[in-house]
Amino acid sequence: MRAKGRIVSRTGLQRGAAIVAAVGFAGLLLFQVALAAGLPLGRAAFGGTSEVLPPTLRVASVVSALLFALAMWAVLARGGVIAVSERAYRLAGWALWAFVALFGLSALANLVSPSPWERLLMAPLALLLTGCCLVVAFASRTTRTAS
Repeated sequence: MRAKGRIVSRTGLQRGAAIVAAVGFAGLLLFQVALAAGLPLGRAAFGGTSEVLPPTLRVASVVSALLFALAMWAVLARGGVIAVSERAYRLAGWALWAFVALFGLSALANLVSPSPWERLLMAPLALLLTGCCLVVAFASRTTRTAS
């Protein structure tokens, strides 16, 4: 892949993990938008205490949707799926490590949630996304670039 005059090599595993993560992030982004719009999906989010989220949690869903959009960009950029500048590539790397931590903590929170939807669906999804982000983050650290 050629990105701004540099040849960037990517492994199939890294690229595949980036695509799997991006699809997961897209699904979660749409889920958060639906929650923010007032759809009755709240039993699968924020502890499952409300079927329709109250206004403060709807705002949190909007913020979550924006974070998922950023996570999708970061994983696609570091995974070599989209071409970005060298500066954006470095920024995506930092963001990706932040998302590894965030989604790892999210998986733990979902595992202890009172909501069965969060324990049975969101926790495994968060673990999958954490794993995919780790694969991309570690592989992109060792990927060689040549000018």
